[in-house]
Amino acid sequence: MLLGQVTTFLWPLKTCLFFVAFVCACGLSLVFPIVGIVNYMLVYQLHPGKMWWGQPLDDLGIRYSMTAAMCLVLGMLLSAGRVPKSRVLLGSWLTLVLFFTGIVLWSFALNPGSTDYGAILADKMVKMAIFLICLVRMGSIRGNFKILLWTFVAGTIVIGYDAFGAPQDDFADGRLNFVGGPDFRESSGLAVHMAAMLPLIGVVFMVTKAKHWRAIAGISGILAVNTVVLCRTRSAFVGLLAGVAIALLMVPRGWRLKIYSSIIVGCIGAMSLADQHFWDRMTTILRPADYASDGAIQSRIELWTVAHEMFLDHPFGVGVGRFKDYAHLYNTGDYRYAFDEPGRVAHNSYLLCITELGIHGFAVFVLIICVVLHRIRRCFKLAKDSDDPASSRLMAYGCFLSVVVYLASAAFTDRLYTESFWWVLALPICLDRALAFEVARQEETDWELNPAWSPLYDDEPQYIPAANSPRCAFT
Repeated sequence: MLLGQVTTFLWPLKTCLFFVAFVCACGLSLVFPIVGIVNYMLVYQLHPGKMWWGQPLDDLGIRYSMTAAMCLVLGMLLSAGRVPKSRVLLGSWLTLVLFFTGIVLWSFALNPGSTDYGAILADKMVKMAIFLICLVRMGSIRGNFKILLWTFVAGTIVIGYDAFGAPQDDFADGRLNFVGGPDFRESSGLAVHMAAMLPLIGVVFMVTKAKHWRAIAGISGILAVNTVVLCRTRSAFVGLLAGVAIALLMVPRGWRLKIYSSIIVGCIGAMSLADQHFWDRMTTILRPADYASDGAIQSRIELWTVAHEMFLDHPFGVGVGRFKDYAHLYNTGDYRYAFDEPGRVAHNSYLLCITELGIHGFAVFVLIICVVLHRIRRCFKLAKDSDDPASSRLMAYGCFLSVVVYLASAAFTDRLYTESFWWVLALPICLDRALAFEVARQEETDWELNPAWSPLYDDEPQYIPAANSPRCAFT
C-alpha cells in the first residue's frame, strides 16, 4: 500500500493532469450528462492506455471507456432534467441500429466455431448501440450539438499533435501507424478518421465568431491534413476527392465565397505539406496498367473476389469477425497477394458486412445509410425556419460531407465496426432532431398529435392543426 502511494506521487505531470481531468469529468457526468458524452469521445480518441503518460495508470486497472460510459448513463438517469426532452424513445434510425446489433449478436450465436475476435466485435457493437442512443438523445439541441463538434476538434488536435511528433519507429514503409484510438491505430483507419473530421472542423471554423476560437479550429484542421499526409493512405485520398467534389457542387447559399476560398486554401496547404512519396502513392490510382504489379492494390482486388465467392457460398453470412478465418478456404493458386500473410481482412466495409452478416444484415446497413441521407435532406429543409438558418445550413452541409468522406473511404478499408464511423452517421440524426425542435417551438403551441404517426418512419411526430389553429407545423 505504501509503495503504491509513493508510486502515485512519482507520476509524470501529464499523467497526473489526465487522471485528475478524467476523474472530474466522470464526476461532472453525473450532474451534466453532456460532459459524459465528451468524456467518452475524448477517451476513445486519446486511447490513454497506449500513451506513454497513460502507462503509469495501468496498475490501477481502470477501464476508461467503460467507466466513462457508466457515469454517462447514470448521469442521464440522475439528472434527467438536463437531458433534452424527446417525443419518441428511439426513432427510425436508432431502431435500425438496434436491429443491426441484433443481427450481429445472432450471427455470433448461430455460427459454430465463433472466435474470440468475433466475441469482441459483438460485445463492441452492443456498447456502441447503447452509446449511440445516449449520443442522439443528448445531441438533439443546438448547444449540445456544437459541443459535439468541438469535441471532434479537440480530439483531432490531440491526435494530430501526437502524429506531428511521432518517432521514426511509428512509421512502416514511410506510413504513420500506432497513433490515435483503438479503431485507427494503423495508417488507413487513422487517415480516414482524420479526413472525415475535416468537414466538421471547417463548420466549426466558419460558425465561430471569436478569433481565438477560430484559430484553434484552424490549427486542428492543419494537424488533420498533416496526419492524412503522413499516413499516405489512398482510401482516405479517394474519400477526400469525393468530399471535395460534393462540396463544390452543393455549397449552401450565403457561404459560397467562404467555402470556395477555404477549399482552395486547404488544397494549397495540403500540396505544400505533401512530399513526393505521398504523390507517388496517390498517382497509382490513376494508372490501372500498374495495378497488377502493385501488391496492395492487387491484394484488395483478389480479396474482393474472395469476398464475392464467399457470399455466393454463404448468402446468410459466415458470422461476425470470421471473414479472415473463411478466406483461407479460398486460397488457390489464382491468388498471388491475398494470402501472403494470415488473417487478411476484406478492405471493404460493404463486402465485409455482406459476407459476415449476410444479405439481411447488409440490407439493414443500407437502410441505416439511407435514413441518414434522408435526415440530411430534411435538415436542409428545416434550416430555413430554424433559430439560425445560415449556421444550420452549414452544419447540415458539414455533416453531409463527413458522411460522404467516410462512405467513400469505407469502400477501400474496413470501417464497419469502427465507433467514429457510427458517430459520423449519428450526427445528422442529432442535427435533424435539434432543428425539428426549433421549428416546432416557433409554431403555434395548440397542436394535436397525428395518431397515424409511427416512430418507425419519423424521428419527430407529425402534427395536424387543432380546430382553432391558423396554420400547420412542420410535418
